[in-house]
Amino acid sequence: MIYDCQPNGSNLVKMKQVINLSLAPQYPATETAQARSELIIDQQPCGIVIPGSVLEAAVEINPGRFVLFVTDGISYEESLTIVLYQRGEGVQEIIHIEHAYSSGLFEQLALYHDHIEFNFLGEARWSLEVADRPIFALPFIGDPQYVKRSAGFKKQLLITSHETRAG
Repeated sequence: MIYDCQPNGSNLVKMKQVINLSLAPQYPATETAQARSELIIDQQPCGIVIPGSVLEAAVEINPGRFVLFVTDGISYEESLTIVLYQRGEGVQEIIHIEHAYSSGLFEQLALYHDHIEFNFLGEARWSLEVADRPIFALPFIGDPQYVKRSAGFKKQLLITSHETRAG
C-alpha cells in the first residue's frame, strides 16, 4: 500500500512500505544486552549496526529516509525498537517500546498521509509521526508509558498510544 505523505515543498512525497532492506546478525542477545544486526539495503551491507535481529517492517518516509521496526524474536518478553535511518547520514534516532514480562506482537501496520499506526503490547494501538527535522522536547516528558529513548532535548520520532477494545 502506498499513501500520500505530507507535501515536501511543492513535491508530493509518497510514504511506502519497502522490502529492499534486511538485517544481518552481528552480535547475539545476552542476558544484559539486546541483539545487534547490520542493516542491508538492496542486498548490500551499509556498515550501520542497529539494535534487534528481526526486521518486522521498513517504511520509506521519503527518498533514502526510513523508519525500521525491529524486534528480537523473543516470544515471552518481546520489545520493539523503532529506528529512524537516513541514507548517507546514518541513524538519526532510536526509541524502544518494552514492558518487562510482557509479550508483544507487531501487527496491523497502516500508513496514512502524515503518520504510521501499528499494534504492539496487547491492545495498544500506536501512532508514529516523523518530523522533518529535530524538534525541541524536554527529556522524559511526553512519551507514553513503556516508551524509552535516550535523554536529550530534541526528537524526530513523535509517538502516542491508546488502548483498543474489541466491541
